[in-house]
Amino acid sequence: MEWTIRSILNPVITRLLVYGVNPIDLEYVLTRVEGKNHINSRSLEKSWFEEWEKKAEKYESLGKSAEIHGNYLSAREYFFHAAQCWYAVFLINLSGISEKKRVYGMYRDCYRKSVQYLETKVECIELSFQDKNLFCYLHHPKKSNNLKSPCVIIYSGLGSCKEEMHTLAMPLVERGIAVFIADMPGNGESLLMGDIKCTANNLSSAFSLIPDYLDKRDDIKNRAYGAYGLCMGGGYAYKASSMDSRHSSCVTLFPLFITQVDKNITPQWMKKGEWYDFQTGGKAADEFLNEMSILAQGTINCPYLFVHGKHDNWMTFEKAEKLYEMAQGVKEQIIIEEEPVFSNSQVVTHTMPVGEQIHWIKHTAADWMLRYI
Repeated sequence: MEWTIRSILNPVITRLLVYGVNPIDLEYVLTRVEGKNHINSRSLEKSWFEEWEKKAEKYESLGKSAEIHGNYLSAREYFFHAAQCWYAVFLINLSGISEKKRVYGMYRDCYRKSVQYLETKVECIELSFQDKNLFCYLHHPKKSNNLKSPCVIIYSGLGSCKEEMHTLAMPLVERGIAVFIADMPGNGESLLMGDIKCTANNLSSAFSLIPDYLDKRDDIKNRAYGAYGLCMGGGYAYKASSMDSRHSSCVTLFPLFITQVDKNITPQWMKKGEWYDFQTGGKAADEFLNEMSILAQGTINCPYLFVHGKHDNWMTFEKAEKLYEMAQGVKEQIIIEEEPVFSNSQVVTHTMPVGEQIHWIKHTAADWMLRYI
């Protein structure tokens, strides 16, 4: 098989399109990157970074100008485009943790500038977590009365962050549902600024801490929270629902339990290297996997919506379906039959089959959650 820059970047390209990066900006950057001679991965990384940074600076400038002139709807869109440019850089495993932190900080800050102009409020929350902080957002829906809002907890997995989950949050908010999103241990701001590592104990603590916090709020319907996640976050949603009956419904999109994946096809960056060590606290891969095996234990009794793809060759359909079979309550499934457009069987296609259909699945999942929340 002939490898091209596009084929190497296909997983990133798909993820960017799924989560709202402008396709023209993406094509522009890809064309510019392809037009340069790259002697190694560092060269490719540098070129990708530079092109997206130029785009981000342009949109930030437009956003600041719109603010000055009181054009807040335009400011919202410009800052969101800038955030998505930094997101495109964030998805690449940059050389050096300090640079990863800087890029994430730019992404987070542009995102927050954008959402302050939404019609609905996004609350920034820091939950005390041992001697550190778990960083979270609470997306509030519009309210037509003084009733408490139902709430869905969206769990993000390794390599993700709470800003990325905006795409899944908005359909729920539009339906009158509050959405709580934490950067889980090993993720986003909780990792990069809070230094909270991905360990089984930390994850279990977070699964309890979040509903404990929500139970204390007088604007949220207590003790009946939806659990929602995709990829490793889907595994988290399933595990949280099995641990705590306060989770009253569960949606998983292409759920992943890393211990169910063939070790021979797991990407190297998920098993070793500076970024892996930073996320996990430097555990050996076998030790980390053994620890994570507890996430696959347990079953749920609440209503469950399972969404997976037939052509997932990482967390295969057969392995993922065991989650569905174990669930004891009301359950439904959506199976994506289409082959992914942006990938093929010779590379990992875990995110592709369902990810390429998120534009409609996110609305179907939100409608389903509204019935059971």
